[in-house]
Amino acid sequence: MAHIQNVWIDSILTNPGNRHLCCGCSACESVCGKKAISMKADKEAFMYPKVNDKICVDCGMCVKVCPVINECENKEPYLKSYGGYSKDEHIINSCASGGVATALSFEIIKQGGVVYGVRFNETYSASDYVRIDKKEDLWALCSSKYVQPAKSGIHATVKSDLNNGLKVLFIGCPCDIAGLKRYLRKDYDNLLTCELFCAGITSNKILDEYRALREKKVGAKLIAFNVRNKEKGWFVQHIKEEYQNGKVYYKNHFGTYLGYGFLNFRRPSCYHCQYKQNATMCDIKVGDFWGIKSSDPYWNSRGVSVILAKTQKGVDALKALPNFLLYEIDHTKATINNAGFMGHPNENLLKRRERFAHVFINQEMGLEAACKATAPKSFWVKYYVPTSFHTFMKKLLHELIDKK
Repeated sequence: MAHIQNVWIDSILTNPGNRHLCCGCSACESVCGKKAISMKADKEAFMYPKVNDKICVDCGMCVKVCPVINECENKEPYLKSYGGYSKDEHIINSCASGGVATALSFEIIKQGGVVYGVRFNETYSASDYVRIDKKEDLWALCSSKYVQPAKSGIHATVKSDLNNGLKVLFIGCPCDIAGLKRYLRKDYDNLLTCELFCAGITSNKILDEYRALREKKVGAKLIAFNVRNKEKGWFVQHIKEEYQNGKVYYKNHFGTYLGYGFLNFRRPSCYHCQYKQNATMCDIKVGDFWGIKSSDPYWNSRGVSVILAKTQKGVDALKALPNFLLYEIDHTKATINNAGFMGHPNENLLKRRERFAHVFINQEMGLEAACKATAPKSFWVKYYVPTSFHTFMKKLLHELIDKK
C-alpha cells in the first residue's frame, strides 16, 4: 500500500509473519482521526485492524500507539507484593479469587468515579467493555470471562472521563491496559489501572458454540452463567449454568468443551505475549494466589488474591481499601505458581492449537468435534472422572444417611 507507516498494520491481515503478533487492543482504531482503521473479525472470530488506504493520510498515529510495535519500557520490579482478600461476604463469594478488583471498584464509585471492566452480553455469547458508575451494576464485572471483549469506543470514553476530572478505574488484560495507556499518550493522576494475571484469551466463537451446544442439550435458554463459581470451592474451577426451565448445572470448567477450547485455542498473540513478569504498564496486577497452602495463617477457602503494586499510586489505593485483608509477601512466593505471570506457553501448546484450529476452523467441524478429535482420553479422565466420582460418592453418602 502507499502509506508506508501503515504497512505493518495492514499486513497483520495479509502477512502471516506479522498477523500473529496483533493483540487486538483496538488502540489503532481509536486513535485514527480519519476513521481509516476498523476492527474486523477473522474466521477465528478474533478482531484485527483493517486500514482503508483511500482514507488514510499517513499520519503514523496507529504505529505510535501500538503496544506490540512499541515494547513496554517499564520493566522495573514491582514496588510491593501482597496477598489478600475482601472481608465482605458478597464480594468474595462473587469474585474469582479474593475480590481485590471489585473492592477497588466499590471504592472508586464511592468517590464519585467510574469503573471500566468486562461483562458478558445478555445471551452469554460474547463479552464487551462497559462503563459503570453505579455500585449495583458492578456485579456484572465479577469473575472471569476468558474471552476477548469488544472495545468499540471505549478508549475515547475513558479519555473524556479523565479530562472531565473523574476518577477512573480500568480493569483488563495486560495488552488492553497497554493499548489504553499508549492511546492516552500521557499520565493521568485520576486514572488507576488494574491488570489481571493473564494466561491468554480465547475467541467468542468458542463461547458462543458452547452456549449453543448446552442450550440444545438442556432444551432451554441460558439465563445465568459463571465460569468461576465458588459454591463448590475455590481451587477447582466450576462453571455454574442456570437455564430458563429452572435447571442448574455445575461443571468442572476444564472438563468442558469451553474449558478445553480455552486451553487450546487462544488468540495467536497470546503465545508471544511481551507483557509478562515485570513488563507491564499497570498500577496494580491481580490474580489467584495458587501458591498459598491451607496451613497458611492467611488461607481462605473462598479465595485469596496475589496483588502486585507497580506504582506508588497502586500501593496507596490498596492500603486505603476498607474491610480488606492485605498482607505483604515474598514476590517469588506470590508469582512462582501462576502461569499468567511467569511467561509464554511452550511449543507443545502451539502444536495443540494448530491441531485444534485445523478441525475447528479449517474443516469447520465445530467445537464438539474439535474437542473430541484432539483431546487425549487422559484429559477427560483427569477432569471429568474425579468430578463424577465425587458427585457419585456424595450422593451415595446422603442415601446411606437417609436410610439410617
